[in-house]
Amino acid sequence: MLKIMNRKNTLALTALSGIIFLALGACSNQPKRPKQPVISLQDMHIKPSIYPALRGTIRSVAALSYDSPIIVRGWGAVANLPNTGSGEMPPGIRSLLANRLLKNGAGYLSRGTQQYDPNRILNSRQVAAVFVEGAIPPMATAGTHFDLYVTALSGTATTNLENGLLWPVPLRTHIRQAVQTTSIARGMGPIFSNPFSSAGALKKPSDIIRNGRVLGGGIVTHSLPVLLELYSPSYRISALVERIINERFGGFPPVAAAENDMLIRLRIPKKYQRHPARFVRRVMALYLQRNMPGFAHSQATVLINSLRDSNAPDNRIALALEQLGRPIIPMLRLHYNSPQSAVRFFTVLAGSFIGDEDAISVLAKYAVDSQSPFQRTAIRDLARCGDRVNATLAYSKLLRSGSPGLKILAWRGLAEIHSTHLYRQPFFGRFLMSVLPADTSSVLYVTSHRLPQVAIIGHVPALVPGTLYISPHGALTVNYPMPAGPATGPKPAYPVLLYYRDPLTHKVVQLSCKPQLPAVITALATAPDPFSPKFNPKEPYIAISYQRLVTMLYTMCQNGELNATFRLEKMTNRSRAMFASLDQPRPSHSTANVSSAATQPATATGGGAMTYSTALPGEVPGK
Repeated sequence: MLKIMNRKNTLALTALSGIIFLALGACSNQPKRPKQPVISLQDMHIKPSIYPALRGTIRSVAALSYDSPIIVRGWGAVANLPNTGSGEMPPGIRSLLANRLLKNGAGYLSRGTQQYDPNRILNSRQVAAVFVEGAIPPMATAGTHFDLYVTALSGTATTNLENGLLWPVPLRTHIRQAVQTTSIARGMGPIFSNPFSSAGALKKPSDIIRNGRVLGGGIVTHSLPVLLELYSPSYRISALVERIINERFGGFPPVAAAENDMLIRLRIPKKYQRHPARFVRRVMALYLQRNMPGFAHSQATVLINSLRDSNAPDNRIALALEQLGRPIIPMLRLHYNSPQSAVRFFTVLAGSFIGDEDAISVLAKYAVDSQSPFQRTAIRDLARCGDRVNATLAYSKLLRSGSPGLKILAWRGLAEIHSTHLYRQPFFGRFLMSVLPADTSSVLYVTSHRLPQVAIIGHVPALVPGTLYISPHGALTVNYPMPAGPATGPKPAYPVLLYYRDPLTHKVVQLSCKPQLPAVITALATAPDPFSPKFNPKEPYIAISYQRLVTMLYTMCQNGELNATFRLEKMTNRSRAMFASLDQPRPSHSTANVSSAATQPATATGGGAMTYSTALPGEVPGK
């Protein structure tokens, strides 16, 4: 019986083998399809043209995977508007905002908030639905702040967002309700709108302002990955890059970790947490052969000779010299007095970054030399060399210069090294006052990017007697009466009187203070802490907005009521590049543009009601 079973199995296997052979023969007669090329990650990168002296650095074999800003968006609500908002919004956005209010505790009897009806709040003219957009800088870590752009929805009756308050809003890369991504940031804070028109004058109170910014109002909640991606897959190169980086920067856990033959993950060291781009630039300037005997000196000679080339990338060469380390300091010192300006300055810069005291002293001389084309670069980099004594002396000399721009750069440098000459006073998370006293003319510097800040540089100014300032909408009045008394002899000093009429409650608050500008700003901006055990709800306060303060300071300087030069921060080229992508059209699956059909009302339906389109740009409504 067993023999019969084995014979049957043998016959079955033979028949199956014949069928497979015939099938393969039939397939072999069919024409072969051409193989499709495989698209790999390295095909997304184009190997850059590397300057000859920089070949062999990590930059020549790898690139940063995520080197562009990440655009995040969300729908939010701006409150505290003096009846310049609108309750009009698409039904989907209304439902989203109402649910958010409910999650935050509004409208619950058990929490004692039953009087705060979400729908009633959203219908108020003191609230406006807005589209929020921001650009997270590359390599941002959790806690990084970035600016937000806020725009009122098209087709609504909102007329002015100035001095409003953006309620907390989660920010995502995709905001369609069907394909919402995880929130990677959140935004909130007061609205700041540039008070100046394109001509440089103050805007008129009657102007319609439907957009603004929240300075530093975006906060990253999830750190972005920092990955280096090789141009060509290689386990050997990946492991070598990991070892070179860890040997240079050390630390535990390791700074670099090779994940495969293509990717190396970087961990930003604590020293560079606030400036991750500086760390990555130094990583990219490391040579893969840096541990070979004699390499540092031979490569330093090549790099220094390259500085004589007018087309050489001088800053990258200085970084490459820095990464060769302290053994090349004697070679650098030979060129600190070179007749060629580029060789002289960038060897000094590299020596300063390494920590050579002689180089730092020369760099400080560059910082105060108004005839040098490298002065501003020296002022910026002097604060990053670790020598607070030389930096403080150089910045103190700059404060006595007649240029407001140089005084502002000196203030920035002293702020970066955390100088004790600088006094800072925060005001309840709304803005910061910085005072840098010096024996020089006064400069009032107002920032318009990231951290809102008013800097008083030089002589601390005081209001001129007879000052009378009334804000454009009449909410704020500052009166410093002219002292009365005999024509000769001392006259009695009067305090500055501050009157504020709340645009919402119409409640009037009256305070007084000394005429010195820091005292005036403190009296206007101070607000009591409701969580403090000493909190007194009856204590009067004004808590002026940053928008109103900037307008007041500019007007007083223009009218001669403050003896100071007013300067408003201009957006840098880096910031312009950061937000350039916000104005570019994007695929419909990844973005929403507030100026598109996403928020434009459709034709009116019966009864005067407006229907809204929920389609994203490039999509057909209803599909």
